[in-house]
Amino acid sequence: MAASDNNAVSASERMKRFLEDKDWKFYCAVAAGVAAAGAGAYYLTSSSGGKKKPKQQKREVKKKQEEPAKASAPATASDSNANTAEQYESMTDEAIAALSTEKRAEAAQTLKAKGNSLFTGKNYEEAVRLYTQAIRFKADAIFFANRAACFANLGKQDNVIEDCNSALKLDPVYVKALNRRALAFEKKGELTNSLYDYTCVCILDGFRNESAAKSMERLLKRVAEDRAQEIMKVKKPRLPSSTFVNAYFESFRPVNLDLPATEDLSTGDGHFAKAYRAVKAKEFNEALEACEKAVELGCSPKYLAYALNLLGTFNFLKGDNQNALDCLNKSIEADAKFVQSYIKRSSLYMEQSDIANAYKQFDDAIAINPSDPDVYYHRGQVNYISGNFDAAAKDYAESLKLDDSFVFAHIQLGVVQYKLGSISSAMSTFNNTLKKFPQSADVQNYYGELLVDQQKVAEAIESFGKAIELDPKNPLPYINKAMLMYQAMGDANEAINLCKKALEFDPACDAAVASLAQILLELGKADEALQYYETAIELARTQPELEHAISYVEATKTQIRYSVDNG
Repeated sequence: MAASDNNAVSASERMKRFLEDKDWKFYCAVAAGVAAAGAGAYYLTSSSGGKKKPKQQKREVKKKQEEPAKASAPATASDSNANTAEQYESMTDEAIAALSTEKRAEAAQTLKAKGNSLFTGKNYEEAVRLYTQAIRFKADAIFFANRAACFANLGKQDNVIEDCNSALKLDPVYVKALNRRALAFEKKGELTNSLYDYTCVCILDGFRNESAAKSMERLLKRVAEDRAQEIMKVKKPRLPSSTFVNAYFESFRPVNLDLPATEDLSTGDGHFAKAYRAVKAKEFNEALEACEKAVELGCSPKYLAYALNLLGTFNFLKGDNQNALDCLNKSIEADAKFVQSYIKRSSLYMEQSDIANAYKQFDDAIAINPSDPDVYYHRGQVNYISGNFDAAAKDYAESLKLDDSFVFAHIQLGVVQYKLGSISSAMSTFNNTLKKFPQSADVQNYYGELLVDQQKVAEAIESFGKAIELDPKNPLPYINKAMLMYQAMGDANEAINLCKKALEFDPACDAAVASLAQILLELGKADEALQYYETAIELARTQPELEHAISYVEATKTQIRYSVDNG
């Protein structure tokens, strides 16, 4: 558990960072997506062939006349205006073509004003007719957008999209047309296109449009949830990275069992002995296979609770929570005094957000054995995750009081002291722990994180370096050092090399994958970043993990699309 929380960054913030300080040409960028099929680049042209007004000037004009409800014309036209509108409606295309530009614009405004009046009165069909007539005189983005508003109220989403496309061809930075098209795409279930349009709105408004940002977040969440649900239907449970698995096993003090000297693989006990030794050797896939065989064949009462506990642990790590709970329940049935099964059952309840049952497991465990230090350590972890830092500190201290040989209790005590603002106590705890466990890479790694938080960059780099020397195959200090080299030292190449080094030792390390993708994305290498984000989807075990990974993939795809459209 890191010394400082790495809060999730919103999609809008990630997008903002990606586009920051880049000279994006908004016209070409957004216009590229105006075709219904979304293919091909659109080059700006003016329908009149004349010189286009500066962007800012056009946007200022639109503020006064964009929406039907905010039109400059009065809500109700006079009889003479009504008669004039009827006269304009009766004109042939040839007669319109013969009019001057000024007369056509005047006629279009008259027809639009009548359309606005009808729109305000919720007479949408008639308003459509008037806006269509206005377009005959002048192809104006606002007229198309107003007609799209009518179609939206009539539930004709295809027409909304078509008119918004026409509006955006005329004015590619017309935010309200983008918003309206985004909503129509969403109602049609074309969520990716909707997400793209909302993202463009965010970019065009400099990420100051709170409504668009919320819509982008909502769409991103929905896209991720839908895709994650589909993947989970066919995804087979698998173990996470060896780093993750090892960290979980090492969070418990070792249980020393009297195992048979030889492994009789015709018996469940023999397979359990093989599984137990494989865990010690950090050969986790082999351990899982042997453990499954042990339970299938059946173990003697001496080992049954331990075998079920081990299989439950592997199922939990795979994200197969129901089978994990079944195994742990059976383990407790086989040996009601085996405290570790209660602790692990607490982890399951925490993952299911069943806090009351999670804490009950610790109460039951303490009733069985109040002197088991693991109970207090893991309850401390639950308190830490829940933000109950004072309670966590007391639990870690109690765990150490019962057994001070467990390095992680020392580390977590220092971490929570730091969280509580007791910086001197935290640093003192870590300095003492460094002396007590001079060969521990974990102490150096977490100590480095505290140093980073205090902006002691040189000392942190040294600490991460020592962690790497002590345990060259542990990917975590490589990742921490990589992010420090990138963010504090500006050495992107070294950061990338360190992340890739971490992946050499643990190809399934999701932290290394995510860190490398983040660096590449911020360097503008979105295509490379996308490959690593796609890998994160493959590595995800649970639906929440999948949703998180997919949200990054979809956000990155949207960024790539924007960049490509920008040309």
